[in-house]
Amino acid sequence: MRRVAFVDESGTKSFCNCVVVAGLVVEAAGSYMYWGAGLVDEIRRSLGIVGELKWRRVKRRGGRELVEALLRRFEARHFAVHYTSQRDFEAHLWRFLTDIDADIFVLDTGLADASKFPRAVNKPSHKVPGLQLADLVAGLISERYRGGGCRERPTRP
Repeated sequence: MRRVAFVDESGTKSFCNCVVVAGLVVEAAGSYMYWGAGLVDEIRRSLGIVGELKWRRVKRRGGRELVEALLRRFEARHFAVHYTSQRDFEAHLWRFLTDIDADIFVLDTGLADASKFPRAVNKPSHKVPGLQLADLVAGLISERYRGGGCRERPTRP
């Protein structure tokens, strides 16, 4: 078993937008590429979703409680930041990752260049169920920030 952190963001990385990054940390036996496949299938079936899980689709189908159950079941971390530049964003991401005890960090493609971070890899979310679950967590947490400002420190949900 090894600790795997699946990391995704919610929000558009453009100047002055609030971006929430969430990490779902799990104990995975076998390949991290397939961890969470059963959970993803269960959520799809219960909500009648075909294809990749995305927060907006799950929310629209009334799946908020399913995502809140993920937060109770697994370790989740997040941070929110006003996006000013990719360099600044990656500095926040670096601090976030160094605070998480994990053997490997699976970053969604487009989040940041994984080669800049130790023990990190980039993978597309449509191929990695754990990243789809991290997307749901990031979406839910991002909604909690709406209207309340964008806090710039790592916190637990």
